[in-house]
Amino acid sequence: MRMPRRIRVRELRWLVSGPALACVWAPIVVITLAHLITPAAHGWLHDVLRRLYYIPIIVGAFRFGMGGALLASLLASTLYLPHAFWAGGHHHGTMVHPDPAGTANKVLEVALYNAVAIVSGLLAEREMRARRELERKVVEMRAMEHQLVRAGRLQSLGELTAGLAHEIKNPLASLKTAAAIVGDEVAPASPRRKMVAILQKELDRLEMLLERFLAFARPEASQLVPVDLPVVVEQAIALVRPQAELRRVTLALVGTGSAGGVLPEITGDPDKITQALLNVLLNAIQFSSEGGTVEVSLELCGLPHGNFAVARVMDGGPGWPQVDVERVFDPFYSTRPGGTGLGLSIASRIMDAHGGIIEARSRRDGERGAELLMLFPVAAGRDGQTPPG
Repeated sequence: MRMPRRIRVRELRWLVSGPALACVWAPIVVITLAHLITPAAHGWLHDVLRRLYYIPIIVGAFRFGMGGALLASLLASTLYLPHAFWAGGHHHGTMVHPDPAGTANKVLEVALYNAVAIVSGLLAEREMRARRELERKVVEMRAMEHQLVRAGRLQSLGELTAGLAHEIKNPLASLKTAAAIVGDEVAPASPRRKMVAILQKELDRLEMLLERFLAFARPEASQLVPVDLPVVVEQAIALVRPQAELRRVTLALVGTGSAGGVLPEITGDPDKITQALLNVLLNAIQFSSEGGTVEVSLELCGLPHGNFAVARVMDGGPGWPQVDVERVFDPFYSTRPGGTGLGLSIASRIMDAHGGIIEARSRRDGERGAELLMLFPVAAGRDGQTPPG
């Protein structure tokens, strides 16, 4: 498969970078010029200059890898060979002196240029791989630390919420009973009947809110089964579509599979996954402006610690400032007037229970809106092929 021209140019851009010019190409040219104008009588100086080529070769290896080392040795060899076997004479008015060393020494030197390039290039590549692996592990450790901190915060707030909800539940039951008794005493034609109906409606709403708090504080055990994520996503979209239509927001499913066209199954609780998707979709709809669009896409993503089925939800709302992105999954934190701040917290808790990851970010490339990614681990043996990272 042919490599796109843009990628090839980007990969070769280092050849004309400042570090390459200053640390590799310029030193080789300077050493060559010094070698050419050094009289043959100064054999010791020729010996020194001949060996100075090793410095830019090694620098090229550790700055630019195997490619930098081999190109540096090739340039050094190309510039040195004519000088090594030149009989001498004038060139553009300048006396050019050949290297007075023996033929065997000069041939061996050129061979050593390339041998040193290969060895130093291999060492540099190994060091670069080790550095990248260390950086990857640091990123994973930070992500894990963030997940642990968030899980601990959720657990502490869950325990607090459970206690408060328990204390509120008993008086709320008494208020509902009292409201029902008072309602029976008020005549249907009485003007106060409307006030009683409002009271009962608000008590019911308060009870539903309390149940949400309890569901957050004491999540039920999940029943893990094979789940077809595209089907669950389509069901969740169907459930929230009336809400989207009410707010004149378009819901669009723009991608439903991996590169091969089929997204592998995940293991999870379909009801809990649907609940998490509903919370994420409703959040996107609520923050979208009238006439906006919420896009949902599915893809297979390969990460260093496994393959994940990714549900990506993108809205066209105002997006999140950085401070809100850091707190968006905190319980009871909401930037929406009247919001409880529990929707995304519950989604985060469900993802944690499934061994998944949920991330929030503002849209890139200057676009308006926010982006939420839900990464579900693909069970071993179900990923088919390893996708590109």
